[in-house]
Amino acid sequence: MNGDVLTALRSILIEEGRVCLPGIGTLLVVGQPALVSLIEGKAKPPSARVDFNANLVVDDGRLEREVPHLPDLKAFLESTRHKLEAGGTVVLEGIGRLYRLSDGEIRFSPMAENFSKDSFGLPAVALKPILRKEKRPANERKRRTPRLPRRSKTAGTELSDRTRRIIWYTTGLVGLVLAIFLLFRIAGLFGTLVGGSDAQVSRDIPAERLNVSPGPTIPAVPPPTVDANQIRPQAPPKHNESPTKIAPATPPPAAPVMNEAIIAIGLYGRQRNVDKQTGRLREAGYTPYTDKEGRNTRVGVRITYREDAELNRALADIRSRYTEDAFVMRVNGEERRPQ
Repeated sequence: MNGDVLTALRSILIEEGRVCLPGIGTLLVVGQPALVSLIEGKAKPPSARVDFNANLVVDDGRLEREVPHLPDLKAFLESTRHKLEAGGTVVLEGIGRLYRLSDGEIRFSPMAENFSKDSFGLPAVALKPILRKEKRPANERKRRTPRLPRRSKTAGTELSDRTRRIIWYTTGLVGLVLAIFLLFRIAGLFGTLVGGSDAQVSRDIPAERLNVSPGPTIPAVPPPTVDANQIRPQAPPKHNESPTKIAPATPPPAAPVMNEAIIAIGLYGRQRNVDKQTGRLREAGYTPYTDKEGRNTRVGVRITYREDAELNRALADIRSRYTEDAFVMRVNGEERRPQ
């Protein structure tokens, strides 16, 4: 009785492409394209294999229509369910195998290779690689002469390349030596020009400023001899006439006194901060001053001035630029720190 059901299953799959096993699932026909396997050496035609969907369990009526005896169909379905629930395998001859996994899911493994009406019965074609062999006439084989080695041409090429490299290296070395020689010549000419100008300047500067020992002493010329008879006394002043008063010579103005003061700006513990602050002071046009005080370094500005007003202006400028805590620390070597 199972034979009629299996024959109906194969017929429905070939003709309609799908059939449902009520309460179990649906068998589906899936088309497969032509396949060329170089490993097997075969070319298979287009085919169709059977697949299974366990979610489609609603009866589509195809089996009842094809199977003449309904009791045989019900017995087949009941037997199939009991075997699957017991963990066995149901073999559908010519179609495949049904089995249940440990998690209760039903799986299908196809056995038949082709369920397509269009290509049913077409066998696989064996493939062999095509090897092309060039056949030469017998006369050409006899006339064939061994080829001469091409070492002569290669050797000539290598020799020419080597010679070319040697020429290039020699030219580069000569050019380098010539460039160095020209540089030395230019440097010597420039030194001669600079030395000549220095000599001209030294000739224009007095020997006292050049720290050069003076030349031979020129003897002093004796003053001319004066005859005592030619000396006449000054005429005496007349009556009621005061003698001419000679205005005293005006002394030259005294040179202004230059003072030096140190204006303290800050006390730093790291040398990096000291270098940074002194660099800022030099960029602003001031003369930096540094002094060690224990582990720290005092940073300030050295100011040269004539009047106290100049010192006050410099102090105000430094306070506005850097810090309001700046103060006059020392004047002409005397400490003047604020108490």
